[in-house]
Amino acid sequence: MRLLKFDNDGSLSLTDDLQDVPSYAILSHTWGADSDEVNFDDIQHGSGMNKPSYAKIRFCGEQARKDKLEYFWVDTCCINKANHTEYSEAINSMFRWYRDAAHCYVYLSDVLVNSIDDDGVKRTWKVAFRKSRYFKRGWTLQELLAPTSVEFFSQEGDRLGSKNTLEQQIHEITGIPVVALRNAPLSQFTVDERMGWAAKRDTKKKEDKAYCLLGIFGVFMPLIYGEGENALVRLRETIDKSRNSTSRENGNIHWMVPRSSNALFTGREDILDSLEKTVRAAAQDCWRTDPCCIVISGLGGQGKSEISLQLAQRVRSLLWGVFWVDVSTPSLAENGYLDIAGLLQISASRWEDGRQGLANISKPWMLVLDNADDPHVDYQAYFPPGLCGVVVLTSRNADCQQYATADAVALEGLPIDEATELLLKAAGFTHDQRSGLEDDALGVAALLQSHALALIQAGAYVGRGHCTLGEYPEVYERQRKRLLGFRPTQAQSRYRDVYATFEASVGTLQASETQSSRDALELLPLLAVCGPNHIPLLLFESAWREAQRISGDQSDYHYDYHSDDQSDDVHDLEPSTWHVSRLPLLIQAYEDAWDSIRLVEAVNALKVFALVSTSVNNEHMLVSMHPLVHAWARDRQHEQQQHASWIAMGCVVAVSRSDGAMWRVHGRQLRPHLQAITSWEMRSAFQSEPNVDVACIWTKCGWLLQAMGDDKTLFILLNRLCSYLGLDESAIDTVWVNLFNLKAQNHLDCGRIKDAVQLLEKLVQTREHALTEDHPSRLVSQYILATAYRVDGQVQDAVKLLEEVVRISQTLAEDQPDRLASQHELARAYQADGQLNKALQLLEEVVRLRSQILAEDHPDRLSSQHALALAYQADEQVEKAVSLLEEVVRIQAQMLAEDHPDQLASQHGLARAYQANGQVEKAVQLLEEVVQIQAQMLAEDHSNRLTSEHLLCTMLWKTGQRSRALKMMRNVVEIRRRVLDHDHPKRTLSEEWLDYFEDESSKWGQVA
Repeated sequence: MRLLKFDNDGSLSLTDDLQDVPSYAILSHTWGADSDEVNFDDIQHGSGMNKPSYAKIRFCGEQARKDKLEYFWVDTCCINKANHTEYSEAINSMFRWYRDAAHCYVYLSDVLVNSIDDDGVKRTWKVAFRKSRYFKRGWTLQELLAPTSVEFFSQEGDRLGSKNTLEQQIHEITGIPVVALRNAPLSQFTVDERMGWAAKRDTKKKEDKAYCLLGIFGVFMPLIYGEGENALVRLRETIDKSRNSTSRENGNIHWMVPRSSNALFTGREDILDSLEKTVRAAAQDCWRTDPCCIVISGLGGQGKSEISLQLAQRVRSLLWGVFWVDVSTPSLAENGYLDIAGLLQISASRWEDGRQGLANISKPWMLVLDNADDPHVDYQAYFPPGLCGVVVLTSRNADCQQYATADAVALEGLPIDEATELLLKAAGFTHDQRSGLEDDALGVAALLQSHALALIQAGAYVGRGHCTLGEYPEVYERQRKRLLGFRPTQAQSRYRDVYATFEASVGTLQASETQSSRDALELLPLLAVCGPNHIPLLLFESAWREAQRISGDQSDYHYDYHSDDQSDDVHDLEPSTWHVSRLPLLIQAYEDAWDSIRLVEAVNALKVFALVSTSVNNEHMLVSMHPLVHAWARDRQHEQQQHASWIAMGCVVAVSRSDGAMWRVHGRQLRPHLQAITSWEMRSAFQSEPNVDVACIWTKCGWLLQAMGDDKTLFILLNRLCSYLGLDESAIDTVWVNLFNLKAQNHLDCGRIKDAVQLLEKLVQTREHALTEDHPSRLVSQYILATAYRVDGQVQDAVKLLEEVVRISQTLAEDQPDRLASQHELARAYQADGQLNKALQLLEEVVRLRSQILAEDHPDRLSSQHALALAYQADEQVEKAVSLLEEVVRIQAQMLAEDHPDQLASQHGLARAYQANGQVEKAVQLLEEVVQIQAQMLAEDHSNRLTSEHLLCTMLWKTGQRSRALKMMRNVVEIRRRVLDHDHPKRTLSEEWLDYFEDESSKWGQVA
């Protein structure tokens, strides 16, 4: 692509054929006589300035300069038409060139701002605008539709308006839909519609009636001037071939569906056949103009979600993407769209960005909006506005059928034959065993109104041998009468039949005298406190193990600076014997040996009645609940029971917190459960319990959220907790120091460094007044403050404080964890202060000692090795740094998920080391992977994500990818300005790099 520019002497010149094209403006106009137009040869020879068309070229250049653009493009003189290859390439690229222009100027040579007609009447430009031949020429169609910024100018060069401000007039003149003028994907309009837009437009050559539409249809074909009307025939053939090829090649790329379909699924073939036909028709009609929305409504548990899963499996191969969003609560819905944004690598600061990003996809997709049950919510807000997708909405609310544009299914009970088949299948009866059971099965199916989930529950109940099919109605009726009075009144219409079925299963457990039944009844409400997703049973074992430590001799307990275990008394919000006493009985906290069988049997007792499901991952059992069962299990408890359940499950989490290895490995699975636990009301959690003991649970959950990098959830939690307790940073009681330590850490993690330092200085002052200089709790507060000083750039203060902490710690054994932790942090402060030799010497000693006492995959050992590698790199011992970091990354890859923060941090460090070692390609490749993973799991303003993106920008710049680096760094700076203080070191650093990028780009004329 060649571009024009005016040189300093006012002469017009052409660039070479550019590969890396700078920003440019583009002219849209109608041609006069060929002899009047300035052409390629004129520019090459410096002539043509006396031609009539030179005025519009000068206008374009001057307008571009006003818009701070150096380059511009005009079709008459930027293409060498004598070169047939170049001319053909230009015609096929024209739509893209107009689309990519920063500004498009439409020069209307037949429109004057004020004109006098033949009758001597003065007329405004609007009349001439409607009659302009610009709207009658073939080539100007793509020039109007392709660019985002289109501005109209009169013959005098006066601005008349833009495509946006004049869209209604343009729509009336051309018949082009307003949505197309607003740059909607043209693929959403039918072939005939787009052909219609050009039907009344003329071109000088017959063949151009086809060639001017290549970009409109997104196709390419060679130019054969002389073929006449056959060009339109070839265009049609090319369009059809492109559409067929797209259909074949799309396939399923993205599959974001939460679970596989139920093996017991039975029937519904007529509904599925109809829905499949609807989806297939929509997926194959890329040019439809109406949205395709399917609504499946019906009573909870009838199988709406299962039908959606079956449908997704049937049409999966047709669709580029299949996505699933649980809209039962606003938070789940918003997180679902953010997950979609992460999967599609769409930058999203709000959930609406994920929804819009999906709407912009021009390939066929399907989205299931599941559990749209709240009658007070307008679910239209969750519908992507695009036309290339199919939306399937499931709801218990029949009013949601109003959203349907393609198909609405009011799901009733199963047909009686399908209902009995499902019941018998769920009960485990083979075909040979079913003889003589038909009447009893029909009775149960009728009793349960052929309700799918109720039938599965009933089948599981019978299959376990608690009663026969013939006896089941009596058991059900007996339980129903008692339970209807027990059920919360607000839930009757929502869960009536299903709840009664669930309670029938619980009734059997209550009547049983087995230990597993009693344990199952204790476990059920605990699971209801968590989320419905997979939860590893290893959590309970960890709680038992740590309970042994708490119940035993606590004199050996040490103070780990890397956790929140920072006290020697209950007033530091540490789990105590009170928390051990509140653990579930099935954990057997006071027994000397862990009894996994008891817990597994309790799970199996629930699984028998299909109240839970299990799976195995890396030899560890996971348990989950259907969302409907999960809701029932919570709702069936009155307020005091819910409180007791929360306390018990909260103690499981709080006590297990010290098992760092378990939380590192399973943190990803446990995170949604931790979020569910911390979403409970404060009043329900505290009630009449001791504030300190309950606050300990919340604080432990908070430290876990901090370790997972869930800074926003933690910020909200801390505000709620401090508000409930009436705590104020201006007056800190020693009881709440650990809570305020957590709050200070959250300040640091969120970039509020000044707030963190201010709070930590108060905490240290509080500790100094109350404790001796060698008291572990006092040392801990000093340690954290020193870390904040280092992050804030107060390096000398950090060094001074840490040297004091290390001096006092000399009384401890040389391999004592707290002593090593303080030396580790002091070494980092030395390095930040430029005392590199001291840092290296201290870190090498810490690594040596930790290597002797810790396993190779212990996080403290790996953390010190990581820090030592960074020190080696700073000391220009780059090969040592690379070798050590490669080892750290290798070990972490064996034990941590790919998105674990520690793993990503080590990969980030290794990428920096590769860069320093001249292995730039490896550095960029590794950092690209880190940035991609972080974009999927972290908010766009998360500190770690921005740090990686900043580093990637600098690498891209140095490897010549300057346009991308500049664009990315602008985004980093924009976000950091939004979330960080004006003098935050990271914000300042990014701003300095951006200034450098901007200066260099301007210097070389490469402003992005």
